[in-house]
Amino acid sequence: MKKIKYLLAYFVLGAVSFTCTDQSTFRNPSHHELEQGAFIRFSGNVMPATFEDAQNISFTSEVWDPNNNVIEYNLGITAIVGGVKYVADDIITLTSFPGTVTITSQLIADAIGVDVNTFGFGDQFNFLGTATRADGVVFNGLQPSYDDDTMSIGIGTTEAQLETPAYKNAMTFGTIISCPFNQADMIGTYTILQDDGFSATGNTQFEIIAGPTANQIILVNPYDSAGNFNITVDVTPLGIATFENQMGVLTEEICCAGYTPTYFESNAVVSIALSCIGYISLNFDTGLGLAGNPPTAFTFGPGKFVAQKN
Repeated sequence: MKKIKYLLAYFVLGAVSFTCTDQSTFRNPSHHELEQGAFIRFSGNVMPATFEDAQNISFTSEVWDPNNNVIEYNLGITAIVGGVKYVADDIITLTSFPGTVTITSQLIADAIGVDVNTFGFGDQFNFLGTATRADGVVFNGLQPSYDDDTMSIGIGTTEAQLETPAYKNAMTFGTIISCPFNQADMIGTYTILQDDGFSATGNTQFEIIAGPTANQIILVNPYDSAGNFNITVDVTPLGIATFENQMGVLTEEICCAGYTPTYFESNAVVSIALSCIGYISLNFDTGLGLAGNPPTAFTFGPGKFVAQKN
């Protein structure tokens, strides 16, 4: 069952679990230790969200230290190639800024120990950077988190706002091997691979049908809710998926009564719909409100939905 959480703004350097998350608490002291952290950003282009040619990924950009306090920047990778996960640390290290980051298919292949020719449609490459401050403290690109079951604070040190496009974040970014989007190829029955606990019944099968335009698809009640909520997704010619604020499940089905239905909307993390392999991966933020009020006051936090065509 999902938990609604919030952070109390008057707790210093701590986190306490209650019943909901107040989205207005970005400046919550539990997320900020009132000191200048270390952060690296792109000064030029950011990594493209997709590449069409798996064997010819090529990206170069200058990075800089906006706080002027970083002595070392390291970049690691988590890759999903042919459904297999690979992890490699410190594939790029910089000790002076501004510096230059260059990423190619061959660099990735060498780092994870595979032949570059094994890369294909749907493969994903996610990069996570660390920035070491002059006093030796290491900051990463993960978001702050709190586990109310273990009462422990996670290792994340980068606020979610810094991961939005405006900041040209070089601490966490990624790309996928995409293919031209074809609506007809996306239509069919899908098996859910990941729902992050938002399914009303645990059902793993749902349909994708054509949307009203050629660049839209409709997920037919993917969370199997009694509210019968469909989710319409817009897809670019290269398979990048986005979707506006849409109701997805009755909150009482996954948590508790007295709230509006839970809505979903795509967030800054790239979502994809790859028609060539019948695969959809949606990254989203959530929202809900007290019954009779706008669904904007509380949240379950971000989530992910992944499904494969049968």
